[in-house]
Amino acid sequence: MHPDDFLWEPSKNLLPDRGIRLRWLGTAGFSLEHSGWTLLLDPYITRVGLGRFLFSALAPDVELIAAEIPVAHGIVVGHSHFDHVMDVPQIARLTGAPVWGSQSTANLLRACGIPEMQIHSCRGETEFSVGPFEVKLVPSEHSRFALGHRVPYAGDIPCSCDVPMRGSSYRCGDVFGIRVKVANVTIYHLGSANLIDDAISERNIDYFLMGISGRYATERYISRVMKRLTPHVVIPMHYDNFFRRLDAPLKLLPRTDFGRYVEDMCAFDQNVHIRTLNLGQTVQLA
Repeated sequence: MHPDDFLWEPSKNLLPDRGIRLRWLGTAGFSLEHSGWTLLLDPYITRVGLGRFLFSALAPDVELIAAEIPVAHGIVVGHSHFDHVMDVPQIARLTGAPVWGSQSTANLLRACGIPEMQIHSCRGETEFSVGPFEVKLVPSEHSRFALGHRVPYAGDIPCSCDVPMRGSSYRCGDVFGIRVKVANVTIYHLGSANLIDDAISERNIDYFLMGISGRYATERYISRVMKRLTPHVVIPMHYDNFFRRLDAPLKLLPRTDFGRYVEDMCAFDQNVHIRTLNLGQTVQLA
């Protein structure tokens, strides 16, 4: 099985359009639009090559970011690895959007010269609004798939960091699940393939944006998170090879095993509703 086997088909969306648009930016990045407002979750567009990641200081692709994300009214960051936060300072600079994330994310923004009024450093559960979007940050954890069963690049980006910096310097920081409510629709974003079970109080989620990279390292990830969220629609993400350009054909990250993912989901619930998106695809949420 392949993600293309589960592609979202707008023609089969029989429920009324509530004016909510969801766009997959690749990796764990999404754009949500409603009533003229745009909320970004973990936006990462630059997608540096593996060689650059390993051997060079990383810089965002300013022109590509401006073309792909012309508008943003708020940015939320689930954790501060490079594939979640690297482009955020540039997006904040171009759009003037405020950013919510960990202290690690805040340290990066300050190092990049983002004005203090745009920076919201969060610890623990945090709730706020961006226009019509009601957002809650839920304490979470990152999957431990590095050697020694560890979180890769654990720790914080220090306040003394110098930019540009290498990919390994983008430390994970605190991790959050992101719950968004808008127009009576509830969306839950989990880009880290792990969770703190008791921190999740949400149930009957309409759309679950489910990070699946590194899930193999998290014990009973699927059953634990699905029992907590009981989602109606699951949109798997963070399985694309983010070392390839956004306009390149989609390839899966190593060890994704999408077929096994579907089998495990169906073993938990044979009626599970899985939908996938193409890179850059925009769909309406009903």
